[in-house]
Parts: sequence; C-alpha cells; structure tokens
Amino acid sequence: MSARNGSWRESLRCQIENLQHTADNLDGSEVDRAVEMVRRCTGLLIFSGVGQNLVLADKVASTFSSLSLRAVSADPVAALHGGMGLFRPEDLLILISKSGETPELLRFLDACRQVGHSNTLAIHSAPGSTLATSCRGGVHVPMVSEADHLDLAPTASSICFLGLLQSLAAELASAAGLSEAAFRRTHPGGTIGLGPVRVR
Repeated sequence: MSARNGSWRESLRCQIENLQHTADNLDGSEVDRAVEMVRRCTGLLIFSGVGQNLVLADKVASTFSSLSLRAVSADPVAALHGGMGLFRPEDLLILISKSGETPELLRFLDACRQVGHSNTLAIHSAPGSTLATSCRGGVHVPMVSEADHLDLAPTASSICFLGLLQSLAAELASAAGLSEAAFRRTHPGGTIGLGPVRVR
C-alpha cells in the first residue's frame, strides 16, 4: 500500500487497500461498544476534529442527521470561545484524530470534562495516545499509509474514518427501523423527495 510514485491510480488503489485493511482489522468489540454508546445517547451526537477532520465531522454529522440520527459538528476552537453553551451532559462527543495528540482537540476534551461532559468517544489511529486513553470509549482505525507521495496528507485516513462512521450510521438507522417513507419525508428536495416509495 503505497502511492510513492505520485500517480492518481496508485493513490486511488492505496485508498481502496487501506479501507479494506481497516475493514479486515477493526476490533469488533470496540466498534460494538461505540454503536452501543451512540444507541444509548439521549442527547445530541457531537462530532469534532481539527483541520480536515473538522470537515469530515461536518460530513458525518450530515449523514447521521439525514438518517434521522440527531447529530451536529462542532469546531473545537470555536467551542472554547462560547460554543460549549450548546452542549448538555446527555450528549455524546465523538472526537476524530489520527494521531490522538492534536493539541486543540485535547484542550477541547479537557474543557468538556471540566464542566461534566464525560460521555466521549475517540476515533483514532493511535492506541495509547492521549485522546484514546482519555475518552470513555474509542475505536482504533488501523491503516497503513496515506495516499500521497509524501505519506503525510490526510487522504487514506480520511477515507477510513469516513467509511467507519458512515457504516455505523447505516447500522444504527437500520436497527432503529428507519423506513423509506420516513427517509423520503426528511428529503423533500431533489430526486429522493420526488421519487415514489418502493414496495418491498
């Protein structure tokens, strides 16, 4: 799994292979616990990360919301300047960081814990990291390399985080019995809203 020659084809293959590696090597018990934490959450699911992981948090929160799973994303820096007023103890904070050592995210986590927000879940690629060991639950997302020639840019790691979290959303929506009719009711725009409900 390497994209050292810099070609788009090798980069694409690297991302596909990393996603397969993640699927094959995830700790099922960690994932099951994460699913249970989300299922038991009576408040909001609050996804957060820094940099490209904040963009990822926005996308994942949108996917969860589209499946009638109440979710938002939060910029950890903005949260430290008043945004934490949104949070409640019954919410679940889902924090995304490959290294598990992102300073801004760790400061955010510490601030949340100081005001009683202890329901936290880490999505990371670094067992033993500060984030992984500080959260109540966590999922280690195993991956081999990024998909750029430097092996530095968040490429394959973003695909693996996104794949895992969207898969959790799909499982939770299925378990909750989300129907096609209900899904279409919350998507009145576009071709989804215009399409007829299929009889299965």
